[in-house]
Amino acid sequence: MALELRHLRYLLAVAEHGSFTRAAEDLHISQPTLSQQVKQLERTVGVQLLDRTGRTVRLTDAGEAYTHHARHALRDLAAAERAVHDVRDLSRGHLRLGLTPTFTAYLVGPLIAELHARHPGVTLAVREMPQDRIETGLLDDELDLGIAFAGPHLAGIEAAALF
Repeated sequence: MALELRHLRYLLAVAEHGSFTRAAEDLHISQPTLSQQVKQLERTVGVQLLDRTGRTVRLTDAGEAYTHHARHALRDLAAAERAVHDVRDLSRGHLRLGLTPTFTAYLVGPLIAELHARHPGVTLAVREMPQDRIETGLLDDELDLGIAFAGPHLAGIEAAALF
């Protein structure tokens, strides 16, 4: 049985509510389904996570340790989803740009101004370097974009004419 995110959410809901019934109501699922899913999680991790013997359901010591990490994992996944969204819509991010010295003199100022006007949450790191180093930086994932001269390029470099 593979671990699924819903297992983590279900366990955390039971821990938060101290009850399968209240957690199931909050999650809008049936109580037997919730109970079954939590048991599947416990089988997957190989340890009992909840103490069901009392009037309320409580986390075992293993459950305390596990939910601590589960909360962090779900929080990190949510942050990752937000980061992807921010990068996709260019509301946030970082662009690493390499320029040959010739282009730096007249292109950097207007380029930075236009980028900042259109996408204020995107930071720009500009590096001036020879064309061969720009291409190597692109291939080594040290740069995201390069502006240089037309002509033959290293294998793996895609070029488009700007002027």
